[in-house]
Amino acid sequence: MPKDLQIPSTKNVTFEVLRYQLVVDKTMQADAFKNYSSPEQLRADKNNIFRDVITNQNFRFNSSSTNIKSKLLYQKGDMYYFKISTRRKARIYKEDFTEDTIDNFPNIIVAVNNDPNVQKIAIQSSTNPFKDVETVRRFIVESLDAKMKSHSLSFYLEPIFDKQDFWHFVRKYPNQITQLNFNFISPNLANISKGLSIDLKQGYEETNMHKAKFEMNAEKGSVLKIDEEGKFVNGLVSYIADGGGTDGGITAKILGKRDLLNTAQNPSEFVIDDKFIKDNNWEALNEQFKDILL
Repeated sequence: MPKDLQIPSTKNVTFEVLRYQLVVDKTMQADAFKNYSSPEQLRADKNNIFRDVITNQNFRFNSSSTNIKSKLLYQKGDMYYFKISTRRKARIYKEDFTEDTIDNFPNIIVAVNNDPNVQKIAIQSSTNPFKDVETVRRFIVESLDAKMKSHSLSFYLEPIFDKQDFWHFVRKYPNQITQLNFNFISPNLANISKGLSIDLKQGYEETNMHKAKFEMNAEKGSVLKIDEEGKFVNGLVSYIADGGGTDGGITAKILGKRDLLNTAQNPSEFVIDDKFIKDNNWEALNEQFKDILL
C-alpha cells in the first residue's frame, strides 16, 4: 500500500433504546378529560396528545438537578429528534503557553418514535454532557410525566433488553433460584403484551392499576423450577424485556447469594456513524433511525 494512502477512520456513536408507555388515569372525573367523554376516547388519542406536547414551541426538557437546554431540531412522520446540552468547563491552551477555562456545551441526541405501535426513545450514550443514559432517562420522565398528567395520562420510560440475558442467568444458576420478582407497567401496547399469561390489561380496566408486581417463591429449602420452554415465565420475561417493566424489571434471589440479577445492566443498543451527526444531516440520520427504531 502506498505510504501516502490513508484510509479514513470511522467512529460510531452508541444509542440505548427505551420504551415509553402512556397510561390513562381512569379515576379522573369526566370533566377532567377535557375534550374526551371517556377514558377510552382519551386512550385512543394519547399519541396525538404526546405529539402536541413535545412539538409545542414552549416545550423544553428540564431537570431539577441539572441546568440543561433542549431543542427539537427535526421531525418527519412519527420521528422526532432533539438535542440536549448542559454547561461544562473546558480547558484551553493559549498561544502564550498559559491556560484558561471556557464554557462548553456538549450535547446528545434523543430520538423519539411516536408510532402508537412502537413508542420508543433512543438516547445517545455519552459521558461528556451527562453521567449516563439513566441520568437522561430520569429527567425525560421528570419533564414529560408532569406534562402528560395534565392530560390525565402517566408517562413511563423503561429500558429494552435482550430476554436471553435472563435465560443466561437461569442457565448460570441451575437449581439455585429461590425467588423471582417481576415488576410491570400496565400495558397499552398489544404487540408486546400478547404473550402474557397474566391479564394485566383486565387488571387495569377493573382497578386503574398502573403498576403490578408478581413474586414467585419456592418452598423454604427448595428452589424454583424455571423451564426455558415454559410459556408462563417466557411471557413475563418477554413483556419486561420489551420495555414493559419498571422498578428494576426482574430481580432474583439465589441460594446463599442476593442481588445478582439486574436486567437493566445490558440495555438494547445500536450504533450510528458519527458523520451523520457531525454533518447535521437529518435526512440521512432519519434514514438510519427509521430502520432501527421500530
